[in-house]
Amino acid sequence: MGSTALHIGVLTNSPPGNEFWHDVRQSFSDVFSIVAPGAQVDFYDPVVEGRFPRPENYDLIILSGGKADASSSQPWVLRVLDFVRAAARDSPRTKVLGICFGHQAIARAFGGEVAAVSTGPIAAIHDVNLTEAGKKFFPFAATTGYYRSPEFHVREVVKPAPGFIHMAERHECFLNEENTILSFQAHPEFQKNIVKKLLLEEDDVYNGNSSRQQLELQVRKLDQSMDGIDLLRRVIQWVKE
Repeated sequence: MGSTALHIGVLTNSPPGNEFWHDVRQSFSDVFSIVAPGAQVDFYDPVVEGRFPRPENYDLIILSGGKADASSSQPWVLRVLDFVRAAARDSPRTKVLGICFGHQAIARAFGGEVAAVSTGPIAAIHDVNLTEAGKKFFPFAATTGYYRSPEFHVREVVKPAPGFIHMAERHECFLNEENTILSFQAHPEFQKNIVKKLLLEEDDVYNGNSSRQQLELQVRKLDQSMDGIDLLRRVIQWVKE
């Protein structure tokens, strides 16, 4: 921190070396080249290597999505929870962003609860309805009242953590009262190519609850615009506030 270029650290919350892991990392590299040109983006493996960034060296720490269970007692998951609590406590100038697994992990770390989606895995492009607080925070979506973004998850936040404000309905997006931790259940970093791949080509962790016809309907939604870039532009603005 301290230079004009943003310094971003990403915890890739997925076992390394496979195609999904590569896609997650590439998605972040690609999207930040658009919304934060010149930013230095460093990736960390908390799963196998147990590597974590030093929060005070970063403007933004991101907890990525992944297929692991944020409510589990796997040692690496517990270390992620410890890390985000310590980052918030010891480096309050560093903003923290959680996405999907990261959204759930943050909620759990600060006293919320995570459980399986009662209707089964979700693989879809959703219009996420904003609260009044969310409309103020995301002014680009104030008129429509929602943002459109892909979601791939089998678990969800069922009880928010104390001290977190609903930016969207159904526990989809939170901002803490200190204005230092933001999280999305959706994937604003995923662009159309990776969304289509996850809908049609990935394993059935996410899409096994949907018929081929349902998945193809979601693919057709990709002809419409999504709001990931605008969401992340707002994130970068928030980091600089």
